[in-house]
Amino acid sequence: MHWMVHTCLTRDILAGYVALFIVGVLALVVVVVWIIVSCFMWTRRSNDDLDLKEIGGPRQFIYRDLNVATNKFSNVIGRGAFGVVCRGFLGGHEVAVKTLINGRKDFIAELSSIGGVKHKNLVRLIGWCRQNSFNIVDFIFWWRHDKKNKLFLVYELVSNGNLAKRLHEGVLEWTTRFIIIKDIASALLYLHEECHPYILHRDIKPDNILLDNNFNAKLADFGLSRIADPDSNIVKTTAHGTKGYIDPLCMRDATVEFDRSSDMYSFGMVLLVVACTQGTSREQVWQLYQDKSLLQAADDNLRGQYDETQMERVLILGLCCSRLDDATKRPTIRQALAFLEHGGPMPGLESLINPRSNL
Repeated sequence: MHWMVHTCLTRDILAGYVALFIVGVLALVVVVVWIIVSCFMWTRRSNDDLDLKEIGGPRQFIYRDLNVATNKFSNVIGRGAFGVVCRGFLGGHEVAVKTLINGRKDFIAELSSIGGVKHKNLVRLIGWCRQNSFNIVDFIFWWRHDKKNKLFLVYELVSNGNLAKRLHEGVLEWTTRFIIIKDIASALLYLHEECHPYILHRDIKPDNILLDNNFNAKLADFGLSRIADPDSNIVKTTAHGTKGYIDPLCMRDATVEFDRSSDMYSFGMVLLVVACTQGTSREQVWQLYQDKSLLQAADDNLRGQYDETQMERVLILGLCCSRLDDATKRPTIRQALAFLEHGGPMPGLESLINPRSNL
């Protein structure tokens, strides 16, 4: 009897040891797998940082310097879907520091697109910064690492407000408005036809047109821009521009298909906003064009003080660029700029119909 009890106890102890051994082995496997995955993720992120350095061009700043320059990012001067912008002071110059919200992919896209771009009518990118947190906790809990990283772009500060604000205030005379329009056309000509591969902006609107102290216009916010695939005329993405300015024809199911004509639609809508009284719809402008009373669409704040030829060209070009019946009949930016400067026939104007679209 005693022998049987002793045998049962021995078996229970053995079974316990076996169970403990199995649990230990499984735990060890889990730990090893965890370490392997953590090493892989760590290496991938290290390669990401190398990718950023290999881009070259703009200067890389240290987070501490940006933190001091912006007074701990307290002076917020703008907010958007892709980030928050703070005013700062670096190297004796005022700068705008943009904190990106949506992570590495957008950061790389913005750096790669505007990093090598230099044009008087584009906001200049001075540098960039990536705030990393590297410690054993981040190594172990690798899935939380991205949430702790912050990405920054440092731009020249264009301090005279944006076009939307100035138009709302009603203080821009026509001569200034026309120069601003040509400035933006010049920037788009550079992006669409002089950059290789060409660059789509994808969020052209008055809020993204900044003005310096001499009211020279600079196209800003490349958070939505992408370098186009040189083998394709279309960029597919799930990102959206701004309602009222994004081309309705580029919407396809759950994705948005952008091409240069999509930017031209946005440009056309900006032209109509610049030229017309606030609240004027595209349909109203079209009706006035049909009635041969197009100049009645001119902004009341101008009080008739404008060049009629220039005003007529801007309104006609706005209608042509924003047409919705056939995007392929929209003018290119080179054709648009030539029309603004020299007039002449506008391609496709004779076949322009009245698609429904509101300013």
